[in-house]
Amino acid sequence: MYIIDKPVIEKTKSEIENKLKTMGEYVKMSYLQRAAKSQLDFDTRKFVLIELTRIYEQKKMYLDAGKTIKSAAEITTTFREKMIQFMKSVEFNVKGNDFTEAERIFAQALALGNDREKWEMKQQFKQFHFSQAQGYIKNDRRSNAKVLYQKMLSMELNPSEKSEVQNQLLNLYLKLGNTREYYALRDKINNGMGSVNH
Repeated sequence: MYIIDKPVIEKTKSEIENKLKTMGEYVKMSYLQRAAKSQLDFDTRKFVLIELTRIYEQKKMYLDAGKTIKSAAEITTTFREKMIQFMKSVEFNVKGNDFTEAERIFAQALALGNDREKWEMKQQFKQFHFSQAQGYIKNDRRSNAKVLYQKMLSMELNPSEKSEVQNQLLNLYLKLGNTREYYALRDKINNGMGSVNH
């Protein structure tokens, strides 16, 4: 049995890759966790973090995956790759229901981009939330869906996205018996307040 925090003896990417070939998934995970805490050069550390992220994602350990890919982003030298890794961390945090952390990392990613990249990242950010909300509805997690759709109303949505969010919310309010919220939102939409961004 390994001592959990004992540093690994392998120091290079190829040594670690060879070692990984001899292991099953769970042993790989604990080995990579130890490797991530060992003294490694940046390239080898980044490789370890990305491999660990891949395993966490497969096991649906989204918050752990979000942390490891964010650590990889922090030692990545190119802006483009850094942005991609930060956005992956945002996606994992949304999937893991940590929307506060997702927003914090999203702000870090946005700070790196030019205007076009910022626009693309904002579209991705919305898409992550729409996918998560649809997943909640599919799995009948109405309260989670309601909270997320309410949060999405404060995003920069185009008219059709805004209308989709509002319709989903009306539906959820009805199903959850939130009559006051239902009528308040319905009146807002009927008064023409709902179809424009404020």
